[in-house]
Formats: sequence, structure tokens, C-alpha cells
Amino acid sequence: METERIAVAVRPRGSLEAADLGFRLARENFRALFGAHAAVVISFALALGLALPNQLALAAALLWWLKPLYDRVALYVLSIALLGRAPSILETIAALPRIVFGSGLLASLTWLRLSPTRSFNTPVLQLEGLRGRARVRRARVLGGRESATAVGVMAVCSSFELALVVAGLQIAATFQPEGTALDFWSDALLGPGRGLLAFEVGLYTLAICAVEPLYVAAGFALYINRRVWLEGWDVELAFRRLERRMSTAAVVAVALSLAPAPRVYADDAPRCAVDSAEDARACIDSVLAEPDFAKTMKVEIWRPRKMSGDFDLLGPLWRWIGSLLSRGMRIGAWLAVPALAALLAVAIARGLRTRRAAESPPAESGSALQRGFDLRPESLPDDVLAAARARFAAGDASAALSLLYRAALVELARRFGLRLPASATEGECERIARNAADGSLAQDFAALARAWLYCAYAHRPPAPEEFEALCARWIAGFGARA
Repeated sequence: METERIAVAVRPRGSLEAADLGFRLARENFRALFGAHAAVVISFALALGLALPNQLALAAALLWWLKPLYDRVALYVLSIALLGRAPSILETIAALPRIVFGSGLLASLTWLRLSPTRSFNTPVLQLEGLRGRARVRRARVLGGRESATAVGVMAVCSSFELALVVAGLQIAATFQPEGTALDFWSDALLGPGRGLLAFEVGLYTLAICAVEPLYVAAGFALYINRRVWLEGWDVELAFRRLERRMSTAAVVAVALSLAPAPRVYADDAPRCAVDSAEDARACIDSVLAEPDFAKTMKVEIWRPRKMSGDFDLLGPLWRWIGSLLSRGMRIGAWLAVPALAALLAVAIARGLRTRRAAESPPAESGSALQRGFDLRPESLPDDVLAAARARFAAGDASAALSLLYRAALVELARRFGLRLPASATEGECERIARNAADGSLAQDFAALARAWLYCAYAHRPPAPEEFEALCARWIAGFGARA
């Protein structure tokens, strides 16, 4: 490390002060740091969204898992900015292949992904280039007093990311054109449609762009502070400054040695003769009694009282908790990798099955019987709503709901070009409709499907006012054939 080029004051700091120094470094290099980091994050978010248009939740999970990859870009900018000048956004983008595929990427994305001290240990992988046992030994040497603060920084930054997403959703709930905020939050948390899910993924992407560079900066500052404590960078710089001063002083001393010696006058002679300790004490007292030394000053210094020994247990306890969390999250990373692979395989299999169903001939899917439902358009009466009301008035609620449900499926297939496989259940039909239609239309279909399921399987027909409400929603969403 070229300590003389460091752009900040090199001195040992407390852990919280070091983290605050990282935030200050991020603010001083705002454009270069946040611009390069946001360019990479948004590019990956768009690529995942285009690759998984029907699996946006999986795209958001992958976007979260790839955070160590974006962190490498932020750490590259911060490591150069620490030495005086941050690289421009174009310079950082030009260096992306070397940054992204550098040393330690595989470890960062696998067994070290869930480490609570990730921001503190990433410089060991990326900047020092250590691997295997050398990295483990180096991490153990650097760890200790800064580990607890690194865990706290992770918790705070994660909370800020969540707060930004919640704030964005609350603003959207406030300005929604129809419905209540409670309905909006119910949809956002329990069953978001495709549009709302895309909005949530966009909010999370912006939250990563806003908070993650600060998280990396705090961890990097903790890493630098730990090295200052262990390697004595401040002492090294002090000795180098002393060396420069000593060389200057040596030149002055040579010049003075060549100058004529000054004369000693009578006034510079000792004021009293000193032959013993008593004489020296008397001489000192006489000098101090002169007017030049007659002034006295009382100085009070406030110092905190020493805390009791009971608080000494908090430090080891906190370090033990941090170590336990680190081991637990590392084990969780090992378990999460196969789980993520299985989830990806299931998503690919479902996507292939949906694509095969969509590519099946229209005649075959149009003539299929959906669990006893004839979904041919010609099988429906001319006035679906009047026929359904007549059957409900005759006491056959199941037939009335079946007619409305079949007509809704036919209208969805006609409007969005859906190809429903012959083995699709009511739940699968609802999922396909939710992915294809907008929020209000998908909610109307979900309400109709629930009423049909309660009537057909639980023998709980809707009340007349509930049936009329379903008819009103059916007219609003599927009334093209009414």
C-alpha cells in the first residue's frame, strides 16, 4: 500500500468513526461511484427481466444473489479514490472484464455469499488476491474488533433497502386511481400481478443502487482502519516525515557548525553557584520567585469514571454472536446454492411446459374439455349473463357460476391468445390469467374462480347479493360477449 498517496488522514480510528469515514469517501466520489455501480446493476436487472419475463420473482432473487458482483465495481472505484483521484465512469466500464472476473468471484458468489462480514472481507479477495488457506488466515488476522461493526453495517443497510422499497410502494398506494391502500398492500404482498411485480423489482433495483455503494464503502473503510491498527501506517508516515525533517536539520546543523561561535556575556552566567542538591533546590526556588514565574493557573480536566467490570463481558459476547452468525450464514450459503439450482430447474421446466402448451395447435386446445368444461366459443349462449342469472334464479348456482367461469376463460383465450392445456386445474388457469392480464382483470377472474370452487367442491353457493356483485365484475371485465 502506497501510504503516502492516501487522500485521507491516516490514523487509528474507532470502528464507528471508520464506517463514517467510508460514508464520507462515498459522498466525496458520488458521481464516479454511484454512476458506475448503477450502470452495472440496472444492466443486470434489465437482462434478468428480459430473460425471465414470466418469472420476475426469480429474477429479483438472482439480482439479490449477484450483489457481490456489483460490489466489485464499487470497491474498484473506492480503492482508487482513496489514493487521490476516482476513475471516471467510462474508465470503470472499460475495466469491467478485469474487475468482474478477477480473483475471488466464485467464492464471493457461493460459500461466502451469506457472510455477515462480506463488505469487510471482500477487499481481501479482490485487492489482495488471496485464496484458500492464505485468505482464511488473512481474514482471521484482520477480523476481531471490526467484525461486530461490519455486521451492524450490514443490518443497517439492509434495513434502508427495505425502507426504500416500502416507501415506494406506499407512494404508489397513495396515488393509485382506484381501490384502497389496504387492497393495494394485500395485492403487493400476497398476490401481485405482473405489472405490480415488475414495479416492485424496479423499486428494489433502485434501492440497491442507492444503498449498496454505501455498504461497500463502510466495509472498505473498516478494512483500511484495521490495517492501520495492525501495520502502523500512521507510525510509518510519521517516521517518513521525521526522516525528511532530520535531513533538513542535518543541513542546518552543518551550516551552524561552520558559523563563528557566539560570545558568552556576563548576563548569561549562572545566577547562583550549585555545589549540592540543597543549593540546586534553593536556586530553583529563587528563580521561580521572580516575577516572570509568579503567575499560576488552575486547569480542570473532566474524565469519565472507569466503568465496572460487568460491562467487559459485552465485548466477547458480541464477538461470539457475530462469529455464530457468520458460521450459520455460511452454512446457509452452502444450503442455498443447491436450493437455488433446484428452484431454477423447476422454473425452467414450468416455462418449457407453458411454452409447449402455447405452441400447441389452436384447434386442439380450443376443443379440449377443461375438467368437464366445454371451452368452445360456440358452446356458449348468445347472452351469457342472462342465461347465468336464469339458472341462478332456478336454484342451480353451480351451473350459473360454471357458465360465467367458462365464458371468462373463453374471453381470456380470445383476448390474450392463451392456449390452456387440457390438464390445467382451476389454480393453473388462475395463474396463467394473472401472468397475462392486468391487475383488475386478474382480480375479477380470481374472485369468480374462488366462488366457483366454493360452490362446486365445498357446496357453498353465493348469496344473491354476492352473485350480483360477481355479475357486475363479470360485466366490467369480460362483458364483451354479453
